[in-house]
Amino acid sequence: MRRVEDERFVTGQGGYVADLVPDDALHIAFVRSPLAHASIDEIDLDATRDADGVVAVVTAADLGLRHIPGSTGRGPAAAQMVRPVLADGTVRYVGEPVAAVVATSAVAAADAAELAWLELEELPVVPDFDAALSDGTLLHPAEGTNVAMRDLPDDGDLPRGQDEVEIEVVAESPRLAPTPIETLGIVAEPNGDGLLLRPSHAAPHRFRDQVASFLDLDPASVRVVLPDVGGAFGMKHMLYPEYLVVAEMARRLDRPVAWIQGRREALSGGTHGRGMRHRVMIGGDRSGVMRRLDLRIEAEVGAYPHNGSQIPLFTKLVAPGLYEWDEVRLGVTTVVTNRAPIGSYRGAGRPEAVLAIERAVDAFARAAGVDPVTVRTKNMLQPEQLPYETASGALYDSGDYPKSLTMALEAMDLDGLRAEQERRRLDGGRLLGIGFSSFIERAGGAPNSGEYGSVEVTPEGGLIVRSGSASAGMSHETVWAKLAAEVIPVPLGRVKVIQGDTAEVPRGVGSFASRSTQIGGSAVHRTAGVVRGRILEVASELLDAAPSDLDIDDGVVSVAERHGPGVGLDEVYVAAQERGVDLREEEFYSPGHQTFPYGVHVAVIEVEVDTGEIHLDHLVVIDDCGNIIDPMAARGQIWGSLMQGIGQALWEVVDYDDEGQLLSASLMNYLLPSSIIAPEARFGHLVSPAPSNPLGAKGFGESGTIGVPAAILNAALDALAPLGVDDLVFPLTPARVWEAIQAARTPVA
Repeated sequence: MRRVEDERFVTGQGGYVADLVPDDALHIAFVRSPLAHASIDEIDLDATRDADGVVAVVTAADLGLRHIPGSTGRGPAAAQMVRPVLADGTVRYVGEPVAAVVATSAVAAADAAELAWLELEELPVVPDFDAALSDGTLLHPAEGTNVAMRDLPDDGDLPRGQDEVEIEVVAESPRLAPTPIETLGIVAEPNGDGLLLRPSHAAPHRFRDQVASFLDLDPASVRVVLPDVGGAFGMKHMLYPEYLVVAEMARRLDRPVAWIQGRREALSGGTHGRGMRHRVMIGGDRSGVMRRLDLRIEAEVGAYPHNGSQIPLFTKLVAPGLYEWDEVRLGVTTVVTNRAPIGSYRGAGRPEAVLAIERAVDAFARAAGVDPVTVRTKNMLQPEQLPYETASGALYDSGDYPKSLTMALEAMDLDGLRAEQERRRLDGGRLLGIGFSSFIERAGGAPNSGEYGSVEVTPEGGLIVRSGSASAGMSHETVWAKLAAEVIPVPLGRVKVIQGDTAEVPRGVGSFASRSTQIGGSAVHRTAGVVRGRILEVASELLDAAPSDLDIDDGVVSVAERHGPGVGLDEVYVAAQERGVDLREEEFYSPGHQTFPYGVHVAVIEVEVDTGEIHLDHLVVIDDCGNIIDPMAARGQIWGSLMQGIGQALWEVVDYDDEGQLLSASLMNYLLPSSIIAPEARFGHLVSPAPSNPLGAKGFGESGTIGVPAAILNAALDALAPLGVDDLVFPLTPARVWEAIQAARTPVA
């Protein structure tokens, strides 16, 4: 089935924030800090105010808005490490907004912002995790610490030296930039006593409530209408200071105000993802049985905890992986640094967990002298053990983990690849590597998270579907229409889907954490079922038949297996009105439990020993995401996430120097994968329906970023093992791989 959205998007008819800026709108540009850590001695904005087209210039003192709270995750320090809307007295990362310039055009605003003069007194920089703990410099002196959150086991580390085989590895997940094709942006317009906001966002109701709270407005006076959103990848459900400034200036000036984030701003002043280091110990026996797991998660979350301080808790939740352990100890420490804040990025904590554990599993297999496939097979939880509560508190729901590994092996010729690998090791030239990654993720957001959905019959006999979820390229217009039309069969062209408008949809949570279909879709499915029942009750009187004898097809209700005319839904609508029957139902549906999609990814790569270049030959991608509602949309989701996972493994990294200066501030040096390098991929799907929702769906949008990076890393280490290379750090650029090869070849003095 073709996506309803496709024609609009591929013909250039999509309406994004930048397409909706009114002709009379004012534009905002931000004066940003050029230093990573400094006290603000003076802000000279005289030349800025005098520049052509400037309407207003504001600083933190002018705005008077309260600070954005820190993370409410575990640890009081994180909650108190608040973020000013505009820097107030101190700047804490390169790109932090210090002042805002409102002008008659975007060019005039940007030019005027360049005229601002900041008198800054440099402070010592805290560049990374280790410095945050060892340096005496504090980013938030009132808190007396750089530790935002610490969640360590009461009984400390697992004792060492108790197993036949014991390995310890350090796995790093460097910072990444989400880089959706559309950056952040917002248009704010006065609307009576309130505001009309059009942001690029993924959670309109939450955004409405946040803006109303900060601006002391009645939430009912703030309307949020989402335009088309050009990708989100986790970063667009958060509150950004720039959005608050735009909304406040629209209110103060009583004019529409717009801000479209530039790409350099996005890379420097937006949120980043990942930014973790993991210290892993696995102990077991020489047969390949793993018994003990000890993991310490170390995360630097940037200058303000934002939601970055909570993401490592997601890592901790799924750290046990698909395996059964006798003992597990998990600990988390997060610190603030002079870098841009960490936020959600596709997978949010789960890719980090899989990288750490799967890297360590391969190291354990190598130390035990056992094939890595055998180690995984011996230690995987069995289907009859599910549901299974892990030591981390996760309740794995349904699946057959060993079968996913079997399916991966059936999709490849492992014996043939191993033989070819040995031949190449003898002959020289390109080395072959084969890497496995068994993964599990938590999908759906918080366990008690819910979503709004409603379905109603129109006077014309069509359907209107409303959802609190918000699409950012996830095919909601198609999938929600399909879900409703499967329960109340009407042509898809007669189903209207309304989302992303707080005036049209009374409640909502939003789209993130692979929650849309399993929660939002279930709300649509359930309400459609209630409406179907009412349709059949009314039609039974019109057709003089029991509701159980009726069926709906193509918008017509008729008696099953009886020839003759039926009644259209338009006629049923009229009859329902006469009888006082409401052909509309709404629900805020909460499944009560998270879902746990899982799978196995295999990467087959070649490495040029002389240059360090990695060629990704092919992938094997086995997933169990429960019931798949729309296969075409699902295939698009998996390809998109695979490419982002490949980008993390081979090219992407947000680089800072020791002074906190960003070294990857443009797409010239923040490298992204393109479709040209997409490898061959062999797909396979298990279907273990989720027991927690009526659709049996588990979520699918993040599996590629979660599983494939670890598979590529393990493949690279497998290829280079004969050369003595036993550690690599993302991204696996030719230079980094070549340097690792040279280091392994150089005798230790």
